[in-house]
Amino acid sequence: MERMVIGWPRWTPDVTWSGGSWSATYPVANLGLLPLSRVARSSSAATADTQFIGTLSASRPIRALALARHNITVGGRMRVRLYGDASRTIMVFDSGWFDVWPEVFPYETLEWEDDAWWTGKYTAAEIAGYAPTRPVWLGAVYLARAFRVEIDDTANPAGFVQIGLCEVAQGWQVSVNPSPGYAEGHRFRTEVAEALGGVRYFERRDKPRVARGTIENLSRDEAMARGFELHRQADLDQPFLFFPFPDETLHWLRTAFVARLVDPGLIAFSSFNRNSFPFAVEEVL
Repeated sequence: MERMVIGWPRWTPDVTWSGGSWSATYPVANLGLLPLSRVARSSSAATADTQFIGTLSASRPIRALALARHNITVGGRMRVRLYGDASRTIMVFDSGWFDVWPEVFPYETLEWEDDAWWTGKYTAAEIAGYAPTRPVWLGAVYLARAFRVEIDDTANPAGFVQIGLCEVAQGWQVSVNPSPGYAEGHRFRTEVAEALGGVRYFERRDKPRVARGTIENLSRDEAMARGFELHRQADLDQPFLFFPFPDETLHWLRTAFVARLVDPGLIAFSSFNRNSFPFAVEEVL
C-alpha cells in the first residue's frame, strides 16, 4: 500500500487564475477561494471554455492537484499539464486525457444485471447531489511555474462546468503509514425530530468525511519538520488535500477530500529518536 499523502505545503493561495471562458458572476478566480459553494462556472460546456491556467509567483514543487465540489458528469474527462516557465513554453508533465470519475466498484461486488457491470463506475443517479473531490496524484514531484487543466464535458446537461476549488500542493508523503486503528467515516448532521406519536421526521444535511489515526515510529526529524509544521501552520482553519491511499484508485472518490485539522493531540516519543504523530481531519463542506 502506497504511503499516505497530506497535501501540505499547498500552493493554491499563490496561484493567479486565467484562461477559458468563465461567468462574470462566478469567475475563474473562485477556483482558489473558499467556501466551496463559491464556485467558478464556465460560460458554456464547450471544451475551449472549460479550461483554465494557473500561474504561480515562483517555481514550486508540485505532485498533487484536486478538483473539489465539481459538477462534471460521469462521462467527463480531464487533462493536466505542468510547465517550467510562466509563459508555458517548457512543458514538464502531461497527464493525457483521463476520466474524472474513475471505476469505483470491483467487478466481484456487482451483479450481472447491475447498471455498472461493464464500467464499474457510479451511475448518473448515484452521483446526484454528490459534491466530490477528484484527486490527481503525479508519478513524481515536478518543479513548475504554471499549469493548465482542460475539461471535456460537452454533454453536461447543466450547459456549463463548475468547480468549487482547484487545490494544488507539493504534498507530504509520510515515510511510515498510519498504525492499525486508523479510522475513517462520516460525521452525520441530519436533523431528526420525533413527534409525540413516535413518528420521526428528517432534515437531510451534508455530512463531512472524517479520519483519525496515529503514525508510530516516525523519525524525529520528519515528525518535527513536517508534522509539527503542519500543526503550526495549518492550525484549524487552513484547508489541504487529505489523500490517505494514493494507490487505491477504486476508492479515491471515497477517501480523498479537502480537509481541515481537528485537534489531534500531542506528538509523543515512541522510542529513541522516533515520534508518535497523531492526526485528525474533517472534510471541508
